[in-house]
Amino acid sequence: MRAMRVCMAGLATIMIAHVNAGRAAAQGPSGRTTVIPIPLTTYVAFNPSMVVFDFGSVEVESGVAQGITIGGVGSYMANNRDHYSSGDFNLRFYPEQVILRGVSIGLSGGLLRYSKRDSIGARPSITTPTIGLRADYNWLIGPSPRFVVGTGLGVKRVLASEADRRRVDLDRSYFTARFVVGYAF
Repeated sequence: MRAMRVCMAGLATIMIAHVNAGRAAAQGPSGRTTVIPIPLTTYVAFNPSMVVFDFGSVEVESGVAQGITIGGVGSYMANNRDHYSSGDFNLRFYPEQVILRGVSIGLSGGLLRYSKRDSIGARPSITTPTIGLRADYNWLIGPSPRFVVGTGLGVKRVLASEADRRRVDLDRSYFTARFVVGYAF
């Protein structure tokens, strides 16, 4: 029930941010603040490899202020031995102050469920919070630049005790990679 409330609060925040992020303040020639519309403030994207392989992600991101976005990512990866499922909230800063486009650096926080097949065939698992850092780059392409292509790298810290991590043979941190395609609106 608590997780449902957190998700609903996050969704409400994204929707309010989407309404408010459609405008940005700028100084006009007379020194007065004017409002400049930002045409695209939100995108929805996915990793196309999830169509044919056992890994992928889905993400949504929306502007909350000039150069700042919040969003959510759900990821999944499975092979014969390891299974990762995670859900994260992201906060990104775009140094060029144009959201959804170009370089961004960010923070993430979420929940990881990890399991690993051991030598006797059992699959012990752990569900734990994570925090992370990320560096990403997005392109908006097309005749009316709405097609999103995004890449990035990150690192996540597993916030579980050493004993819990050792039980499933999980390191205290791990690297992540990102490739998504999507639509901006």
